[in-house]
Amino acid sequence: MAAAIKVDRTSYYRTPAKLVVRDKAACAMMRAAHTANPFYGVRRLRVVLGWSVNKTRRVRTLAGVTASSYQTSRIRQSHPEAEITAPPNALKPYVRFINPDRPQAGQTYAAMARSGAWVQDFTHVRCGRQWYYLAVVIELASRQVVGWSVGAAHDTSLTLGALKYALGRHTPPAILHSDQGSEYLSYAHRDICEAYEMTLSCSAKSSPWQNGFMESFFGKFKPELGHPSGYATPETLFERVAKNIHHYNNERIHTALKMSPAAYAARLKEQENGRDRVLQEVGA
Repeated sequence: MAAAIKVDRTSYYRTPAKLVVRDKAACAMMRAAHTANPFYGVRRLRVVLGWSVNKTRRVRTLAGVTASSYQTSRIRQSHPEAEITAPPNALKPYVRFINPDRPQAGQTYAAMARSGAWVQDFTHVRCGRQWYYLAVVIELASRQVVGWSVGAAHDTSLTLGALKYALGRHTPPAILHSDQGSEYLSYAHRDICEAYEMTLSCSAKSSPWQNGFMESFFGKFKPELGHPSGYATPETLFERVAKNIHHYNNERIHTALKMSPAAYAARLKEQENGRDRVLQEVGA
């Protein structure tokens, strides 16, 4: 048949020239997007490029692009005694089963975003020959980092510094959630919660998934902070953290939001203002 219509048999196996040209251009776009966002996976790259998931995955493979990663070391930390008894998990009522008919399918924490809560935690970061600690407070509704603090010790002053930073710039939350670290179970945290009428909340012991938003944040933020050789002094570490938090809040695409946390917060504010205008008109 191929000979009858004078078509070269090998043409059945050749990639069409137009597709080759399109793929070459797509690979160039993919590499540029990867260079600008080296830690983005398929889901974020598809938002940047405006492609489907399948096309993004195919071109990413074709271009030989893989997300960058950096593994940090674990350290053994000492924990002083807590000053107050751990309160119950106030976020637990917001947990929903992914499939109520199949509890074994697990739970979803999406409803927690409507709880009016902030979540907080800290992690360690290598700086030169010393370990430093980064405490962060995140607003669940928008996933924005609303407060942070860097220090040479993981104590109440570190975590309280991040909280005071957040309270100085944002409306206090209904719930303030953390794990049961003694850095959070302090008289100072209890008193500040009472002063701002916040409900202090804690995950159950040995249950890091109950503060999954913070676990997820640090799991991505620390690799994006880069290799410790890039911040060998406390000053450069502080500068790098500040820069990366600004990038996370204002530029980095959050997978669940499909936009940056700041852009999503602006959308929520616009919706809230719209509801207020409607209520005012109805009341008038």
